[in-house]
Amino acid sequence: MISVIYLLASEIKLMLKRGSGFVGLALAACFVGCASTPPPPPEDVVQVRAQAWLDAVVASDIEAMYGFTSPAYQSAHSLGFYAKGYAGRSMWRAARLGSISCDDVEPVSLCKVQIVVSFRGFTMREELETSFMETWVQIDGVWYTKPD
Repeated sequence: MISVIYLLASEIKLMLKRGSGFVGLALAACFVGCASTPPPPPEDVVQVRAQAWLDAVVASDIEAMYGFTSPAYQSAHSLGFYAKGYAGRSMWRAARLGSISCDDVEPVSLCKVQIVVSFRGFTMREELETSFMETWVQIDGVWYTKPD
């Protein structure tokens, strides 16, 4: 961070020497404002990805669901293998995200997302609700679901 600030200060000095004071000052204000904006919490980022994945699950879009798995998972497991893990999803009546908790390690690389599902089997009279945990991992800045 210090090197970025030093680089910005050097660029501003150079712009001021060249006579573009106002432009340099405006640019500096923009860079400082942008640099000081903290990234969103990992829970917020994971929530967006997990909701998109859950939307694909509810829509029975196996290819879209599979797209949320890591490249390493995809190289080791076929789409057909992955699909077997969600064979009972046709009984789902509704699904929503529950709690999201991420590890305390910096940088955060693992989050647990609770999935709450309402379902009714073929011979069931009433819907039941259950939940399960989905693990999400960050690889090279991208969050992926980690199937069991």
